[in-house]
Amino acid sequence: IRGNIFVALKLGLLDGDNSRNPYLSIGKNSTETPPFMTAEARRLAREVTAKSVVLLKNKKLLPLDAGKLRKIAVIGPYSDKIVQDWYSGTPPYETTILSGIRNAVKEGTEIIHAEDNRMGQAEKAAAAADVAIVCVGNHPYGTRADWKFSPVPSDGREAVDRKSLMLPDEDLVKLVLKANPNTILVLVSSFPYTINWSQEHVPAIVHITHCSQEQGNGLADVLFGKVNPAGRTVQTWVKDITDLPDIMDYDIRNGRTYMYHQGPVLYPFGYGLSYSDFAYEKIESFKQDKKNIRVTVSVKNTSGRDGEEVVQLYASYPESKVERPSKQLRAFRRIPIKAGETRKVTLTVPKEELGYWNEGKQMFVVEPGTVKLLIGASSEDIRLEGKIRL
Repeated sequence: IRGNIFVALKLGLLDGDNSRNPYLSIGKNSTETPPFMTAEARRLAREVTAKSVVLLKNKKLLPLDAGKLRKIAVIGPYSDKIVQDWYSGTPPYETTILSGIRNAVKEGTEIIHAEDNRMGQAEKAAAAADVAIVCVGNHPYGTRADWKFSPVPSDGREAVDRKSLMLPDEDLVKLVLKANPNTILVLVSSFPYTINWSQEHVPAIVHITHCSQEQGNGLADVLFGKVNPAGRTVQTWVKDITDLPDIMDYDIRNGRTYMYHQGPVLYPFGYGLSYSDFAYEKIESFKQDKKNIRVTVSVKNTSGRDGEEVVQLYASYPESKVERPSKQLRAFRRIPIKAGETRKVTLTVPKEELGYWNEGKQMFVVEPGTVKLLIGASSEDIRLEGKIRL
């Protein structure tokens, strides 16, 4: 409390003279646009949202052609709501997925909305449409949860651990897909799910978090091809909860994260698809000085569509005298590459980041010897390899 009051005093929030408080006047002038409502703020929120979308699967269903669609079904409990995540600010406005899709299509396109399948609404909507977009996921606060309990086993939040990784609404996805083979699963979630059935059967899957007031517009930009997706998974999505160690096992080395996990996964760390295709042609050069290693690779966009690629560099330590991760992300760059263009991409790794924590010395130690450098499109999609000696 003392710290909060001290900061408030420093900022002038407790001054009796309100004219000295610069925050009270923000947005109060009728001629002044509130800072989060300006055109630039809206544009930035939309851009960041679109850039965060991860394309998990696409069997030539995406991007959608707004000019050819007559009817679109937008289905699911997260199709027309924006939910706030933990400790987030209150959005100044909300653009839901339903609203974003309406904004993206041409005039005259019919949007059929069904929040759930009561009275068969979802199935009827999907069957009547050219394409069905089903939006499912989780509420960050938990579904009907109190402080330490949630009736939904796959829910998780502060004070509540997840007991399952299954997606409760995957049954709704199955019903929609049965009614319309052109189904897109939009997973709006705080964390991964074991959506093995959907990965096998649904033609297109995208993941988006509870991200912003521009959620609907940003997602629609990706679905309709205005933005070419290049988001990446920031976790390993396992196939089954039994692929993970016991919840009471806190040792990361016992199979947690991409650094130590063994066996096949649903989606690896750093994974994400694009509407473009990229070829990693060759390693152009390895250079090192006293502080840094610089690796330059050439990457070509082999498709007819401009796109972005996230070039990732991982390191492994085959000569290490201690137990080290199988690989560690040490650098990445997200770069735009035009259709047919080849770009040289340089990734820089500070040598100190190749060290490990030596408990005896109570310091990070960089071992002399060979370091294997792995360059690719995800932690499991390694395209180029090289070695360097420290």
